[in-house]
Amino acid sequence: MPISPQTRDFMVRGVLYLLAMCIPIAVSRAWNKPDIALLGALGALFALFIAPRYTAIPRVLCIGAGGLLVCLAAAVGVFTQGNNNLALVPLIIFSWIAALPRPDQAYLSLVVKNMAAAALLTHFGMTNSLTAAGIYMSGLALGATLSVLGIPFGSGQGHGASPFEEFRAFTSGATNDRLYGVAVPLTVLLCTLAARNLNFSHPAWVGLTVLFVMHSDGATELRRIRDRALGTVLGVTAAAPVVFNIQAPLPLAGCIGLAALFIPYAQAGHYMQFSFIITFIVLLLVDMAMLTTGGDISLLGWRLIDTILACGGVLVANLTLRLIARAKQQTVIKQN
Repeated sequence: MPISPQTRDFMVRGVLYLLAMCIPIAVSRAWNKPDIALLGALGALFALFIAPRYTAIPRVLCIGAGGLLVCLAAAVGVFTQGNNNLALVPLIIFSWIAALPRPDQAYLSLVVKNMAAAALLTHFGMTNSLTAAGIYMSGLALGATLSVLGIPFGSGQGHGASPFEEFRAFTSGATNDRLYGVAVPLTVLLCTLAARNLNFSHPAWVGLTVLFVMHSDGATELRRIRDRALGTVLGVTAAAPVVFNIQAPLPLAGCIGLAALFIPYAQAGHYMQFSFIITFIVLLLVDMAMLTTGGDISLLGWRLIDTILACGGVLVANLTLRLIARAKQQTVIKQN
């Protein structure tokens, strides 16, 4: 029985994601540098996420540009360390820009969201050195290489606009409406401040969750809130027994690689499965990077609390936007 093009694409990209996770882990073990496993794998993962499914040169150019912008945003986060009030300025700016690309402008949206993520994570001290940036860029180069190598095997031409077409449309005014553009940074700001005042372990995760859950399509957003929360709960639940019972890097790497195989399927519109897989992989990568200090078991509980607060904030923002839209509609009807 012949394999369909979509199944072949899933299989090829699944192998690419597996290699993107396992190669940095192997290098990390060989050089005894835990940061390589985390930052290198995240860089490779980001490269495969944003890789436009076209020819080799556009892929490399777009991945390189996206990675450079993320590193520049991370540098902004480094400069704001020690001043939480100053950090609110780039947070609002990046969140506002991230709210502008429409749902069909996937490359622009993902790059700017990761810029905001980088600024937040470096501000809160999770990565803050040139060495970390170098490791991340090396992972990015690995992801770009894997993406290009996958073209002859079926991970080739894709659907939708290219990043260049997205940028032209964006600069021509094809953006989300102004109200949504204000709602996203405001929600990110309020949720981050709430997490900071409640002494959350990693306040950055709350803002990041808001960024990746909020959607300009209200119906999609409500599904995303549900799927994100449920996917995260399942991801933490699945990661917990692994983190508690496995302290050896090789079995952890096997679990990460196995989960990575299913990323392409989860990306094809299955947001709950995608949240589950990414939560599972990130938790295990963080735990692996911290094995020398006993792992990071506490992150499991905080990840759930972060998601609940962020999804609650997104739900309130969504309902507020709906009420405003309904009030505007009723006003127009009365005027007519």
